[in-house]
Amino acid sequence: MIRDLLVKARSIRSFDMSRRVGADILLEFVENLRFIPSSCNFQALKYLLVTDEEKCTFMRSKTRWAGFLENYSGPDADKSPTAYMVICHDLECCENETLYLKDVGIAAQTVNFMACEKGIGICMIGSFDIKAVSEYFSLPENIKPKLVLALGYPAESPVLEDAQGSVKYYRDEYNVHHVPKRSAKDLII
Repeated sequence: MIRDLLVKARSIRSFDMSRRVGADILLEFVENLRFIPSSCNFQALKYLLVTDEEKCTFMRSKTRWAGFLENYSGPDADKSPTAYMVICHDLECCENETLYLKDVGIAAQTVNFMACEKGIGICMIGSFDIKAVSEYFSLPENIKPKLVLALGYPAESPVLEDAQGSVKYYRDEYNVHHVPKRSAKDLII
């Protein structure tokens, strides 16, 4: 069962905008995130939830997508995410920002699995305009955005394949997203 989820939970970069991810779903995710592991149990992560269409458009404009894909600047305007979750670090809980990077990864993967289970796709985006996001949402000085999760119902089905040398993901001539993965034997030291 977990293997099926691992295989299915791919980065999605094309979304069905006719089906919106509602605030209720994001709130459910945060309710569940309360239970994930946390360094020193400080629980220093906070979540900015974005479902408003205008704010989603702003978020889309401040993110950079899929560095390996040439001539790609993100989803088309009619295939954009319908929600965003920004994982932030609250410096008032703990000032050590490096300590909490693993917590950000745990939270992001947990959201990925919860979303996948509901048929929702996500794309984790580390390349975004932190200053613009902080200013637009009037985040206090102690709240530091670390990772953006773009969410929506998928309008694509990425294909996993065995890596034959390069592990760079790519789109083929039919615009199908391919994700090469190394074999298990290549991962063992």
